[in-house]
Amino acid sequence: MSALNGVGAVILTSKKVFDGGMNMNVLDILLEAADMLGMREEISAFFSGDDDGYERQANQLLTCFHLAECALALDYIPLYAEDELMTATGRLEFSEFSHAPVRIVEVKDRLDNVIPYTLYPKYLKADAGYVKVTYAYTPSMKSAEDESDFAMLTSPHVLVYGTLLQYCLANGLLQDAAVWDKKWKDSVEYLCHTKKCKRLGSRTWL
Repeated sequence: MSALNGVGAVILTSKKVFDGGMNMNVLDILLEAADMLGMREEISAFFSGDDDGYERQANQLLTCFHLAECALALDYIPLYAEDELMTATGRLEFSEFSHAPVRIVEVKDRLDNVIPYTLYPKYLKADAGYVKVTYAYTPSMKSAEDESDFAMLTSPHVLVYGTLLQYCLANGLLQDAAVWDKKWKDSVEYLCHTKKCKRLGSRTWL
């Protein structure tokens, strides 16, 4: 933790605001997708360090998972985090947040009162001192050992289908992509119905 120097802000605590359910392991999702592509053993061997022959496909699957996770977060089911910060100036750079914010939900003071703030392209300005910021964020790029940012009560197949859709599009497999696109949209629609999700509003997009 850096010292409060009059310019930057110091994160005191940070937490993700989950909606219940269990976290999903990225590797499990990648292997499920690889299984449907007929290369589960090869991808598993790569990630276990036994064979690097499928490095390109494995890394591409990981990138495609990231794209699917971002699409789910930005278009359907927002991910929320809450950071408690100390600032000497009231200026909070978005690069100092624990996650990459895409929409500010609210800003509170030490007494948990909602306080006004002003948005700028790269930071927000609020009262100096302690502030608690709740915001929607976009997922970061993961490794296979990480867990998804999503905690779901439903099947993780929504991210498997999304990963397969992105993989087929990236490799020009348009007929296959159409199949996974329908499965992706059907699973997202079901997930949104069960979670009563709402798309992010546009007023405070960053």
